[in-house]
Amino acid sequence: MMADEVTTVPKNIPPFEGFPKDLPDFLWGLSFHNERPWFNDHRADFDRCLDTPIHALAEDVRAAMEERFPGQAPALHVSRIWRDARRLFGRGPFKDHMWFSLGVSAEIYTPTPQFWFGIDAKSWEAGMGGWNMRGEMLDRWRKSIDAAPQRLEAIVRDLNARPDLAPYWQVYKKPKGDPGPLLYDWYNAREVGLGTTVWFDPDPPGKELTAQVLDIFSALMPLYQYLLAL
Repeated sequence: MMADEVTTVPKNIPPFEGFPKDLPDFLWGLSFHNERPWFNDHRADFDRCLDTPIHALAEDVRAAMEERFPGQAPALHVSRIWRDARRLFGRGPFKDHMWFSLGVSAEIYTPTPQFWFGIDAKSWEAGMGGWNMRGEMLDRWRKSIDAAPQRLEAIVRDLNARPDLAPYWQVYKKPKGDPGPLLYDWYNAREVGLGTTVWFDPDPPGKELTAQVLDIFSALMPLYQYLLAL
């Protein structure tokens, strides 16, 4: 992880009270004027509309998760709005979204599972997954299913009862095996993760968002623990 890609939550931030209604206006403006002079002129809008609220939300969710699942996902990171200057690839210096993650590791670009939340001008997303689940990690994943499929079956049945949570993986074109219809896609997944997208209707979410994100993370905790054990 690059040092300029994430930051910890500042101290003494206020409780989360929701995202302001003009958050989309700020982010659309940033998308169309992705340059430092425009951002500097609108720095107060960035702090008020996005930076302060997402840090407040991140800390409230972290505290609630720690109370509900002590020691399970203590490491919190909040993304920065600016891109890595070495990886602009012709794009402007600023992102049009922000996110935070929760996990046991400070690293996010590893197979270690992470809970995540992100918000842009149109929607917010939340979920959990293991990035870079390649090679040995996926071998462990399939071997764990081979050894005790009933354990993952119980988790999958509970997750199937949550239509708001959808997998975001792709399966191998050439199957690795067939553990049965319930686990077939899971067994042949190229990575493992589920999430949900909620479109603004029409305004950004209010203070109820803390409970909504906590509910999603809590539903995904059994799968998180399964992945973490690998």
